[in-house]
Amino acid sequence: MGFTKRRCITTVFGIVIYVTDVGTDLWVAVQYFEDGRVAWCTLTLLFVLCGLACAQIFSYAWFCDDADSADQLSRRSAVVLHLLQLGIFIRYFQKRSLAGCCQGLFSTVLHRDLFAKATDLSMLRLFETFLESTPQLILQLYIILGHDHRSVIQYVCITGSFFNIAWSTVDYRRCFRRSLPDVSEMPWGLPTVVYLSYKLLTVSGRVLALSLLVVLHTYYVFALAFVWLLGVIWTYREETDFCTSKHLEKLYRAVVGVILIFTFFNIKGQNSKLQMLVYYVACATQNLLIPVMFFCLEPGAAKSDFFWPVAGVIFTSTILGLLLLCLFYKFLHRKTEAPVADEVDGLRNEGKKDLEAKRRMQAFLQH
Repeated sequence: MGFTKRRCITTVFGIVIYVTDVGTDLWVAVQYFEDGRVAWCTLTLLFVLCGLACAQIFSYAWFCDDADSADQLSRRSAVVLHLLQLGIFIRYFQKRSLAGCCQGLFSTVLHRDLFAKATDLSMLRLFETFLESTPQLILQLYIILGHDHRSVIQYVCITGSFFNIAWSTVDYRRCFRRSLPDVSEMPWGLPTVVYLSYKLLTVSGRVLALSLLVVLHTYYVFALAFVWLLGVIWTYREETDFCTSKHLEKLYRAVVGVILIFTFFNIKGQNSKLQMLVYYVACATQNLLIPVMFFCLEPGAAKSDFFWPVAGVIFTSTILGLLLLCLFYKFLHRKTEAPVADEVDGLRNEGKKDLEAKRRMQAFLQH
């Protein structure tokens, strides 16, 4: 199967969602600044810059890994473009890129390279999403629920962030599976809809529960930091080997720690049934206990206009999300047909040209 125009369109659609999400966040920041809410404005911009900066760092590192490829930029040009936050976008317009596919240049484009580029793009978006959109959601929900500060653009921002999170995880899974030589791509239709719904519901319940925790008291942010630390410790225990640079590997593990706050992430490409079971049991328990804790510790919880609707959504989305998770992996999940390697080729001195392929072989989303 080749890199079809439908795959090209979905990849471009992903970048449109990415731009829209960042744009609405900046709009919210401007609104806060005009209202004199400097702290909220600063935090909103900080989350945006954190996600963008991380995506550019990984993008530039991958450009350096593939520096011997014929269609690569000079390092000076790459540095300038990444400093201008254009690293993701220039991947669409290289000689052997998605732009060529969308123009119908199938005879001059290697489909395997296109899938590798699309996988890189979806991975960069995944990193940016969980470093920017998910913290942004908690911040905006904290402002709405804890300070009763509401506006239309806030709801647009929240809706866009939720959809961006769900789409980026599904798009990465589809693109990543297709880039592997012995793994079937997740089919369109019911499997994609169920997987999208499972991710959207579980992440929504998780974000709402953590937002309610922060509304209870801002000091509970340290609880999120503790959960992040546990995720990072797990990545060190698993000895992830995704990057050729030790420093970049540390950043990768920190990013995975953030992702693990909100959703499961298979970082080793191995059978992860036990890890997934433990993770979702722990998350579901936390999600269901947080509203109970809020009710017990907040005297006016029962009379507030948001507690019961939010608690209801947390319970419903968590339970439905887990049911869809079981449904997907029981009936709709296509198994890996061959073992997937877990080493970085560059560490075995097999050459830089294999680095991009091996990143795809890092099957950390193969549950």
